[in-house]
Amino acid sequence: MKIILDTDKKTITVPWNYTAKLEEINRMVREFGGPDAKIKTFSGYIDECWREAMDHSDTQLKTAPRPTKPTK
Repeated sequence: MKIILDTDKKTITVPWNYTAKLEEINRMVREFGGPDAKIKTFSGYIDECWREAMDHSDTQLKTAPRPTKPTK
């Protein structure tokens, strides 16, 4: 799932079906994690992904390719 952080506008863009995907993740957490499994929240899941990426920025930081000019 792609989540876009816009540092200029200070916005986070999630897919249109983010809530449904989060519900599916939580269904699996409940099914396989048992009664003490921690359910993901809307903002908590994004924060968890961010922290994981930042903790491993040596391998998880990706730089997008330079845009190419359209050919004529």
